[in-house]
Amino acid sequence: MGPDGAGKSTLIKILCTILLPDEGDALVMGLNLRQKAEKIRELIGYMPQRFSLYEDLTVEENLDFYGEIFSVPLEAKSRRKEEVLKFSRLTRFFKKKADTLSGGMKQKLALSCALMHSPSLLFLDEPTTGVDPISRREFWALLFKLRREGTTVFIATPYLEEAERANRVAFMDGGRLIACDTPEAMKAKVPEVVIVSAERLNEAKRALKMRYPDLNITVYGPFLKIYHPHPQILFKEISDSRPQLGLKEVKITSPTLEDVFLQMELGNGVRRQD
Repeated sequence: MGPDGAGKSTLIKILCTILLPDEGDALVMGLNLRQKAEKIRELIGYMPQRFSLYEDLTVEENLDFYGEIFSVPLEAKSRRKEEVLKFSRLTRFFKKKADTLSGGMKQKLALSCALMHSPSLLFLDEPTTGVDPISRREFWALLFKLRREGTTVFIATPYLEEAERANRVAFMDGGRLIACDTPEAMKAKVPEVVIVSAERLNEAKRALKMRYPDLNITVYGPFLKIYHPHPQILFKEISDSRPQLGLKEVKITSPTLEDVFLQMELGNGVRRQD
């Protein structure tokens, strides 16, 4: 889901029965969240955006605490603790206090605590925000493993390159759902993207805007991304005028999910699910 941060977090809290909806209704695993909140909490796991465990407790003590919260029987709790420690690769850190762990390890601990009662559905609220790239990759490897083992994972993320890995993606904007489909289907609904490079990007952008005043152009690292309802036509026109416009290279590429969202925001012939 992305990129409406406040909207996504509120939605997850409602689905986890932490907040009540102002209006409307929802089903979680077939259960009405207004009528079956307690039962829903038994079946789901929730990992909030900010690290919310007890930093003065050890890794093991935090896991024990969450096992008690969810009334996991003693024998099952001991076995489950070993399983989640092995799963998250935190076994050798189980006696360390939470406040001594790195950001990535804290996220793994938070995930492990959310898994102590073996939930069927796991809600994660921006779990990799502020985490370094290596830790983010390791965290996603754990999520893929959970999915292979049959756990449904519901993630809110502002990183659309992460959303590319999901089975289904929903976009929210202003607290409203504007699209929901597989990543492949979403990308198939929008035009291709024209990408240009130049020695002087800002000058090239100005030259393009002078020739095409209504053109939607975004600076993307060392390139310009151009969104247009008819990219093939634009691509040919720009390619033919490349020297006059001060461009080095012009190419056309398939859209990413970020391109999908931006083209929805720009209108660009893409229909929102309002």
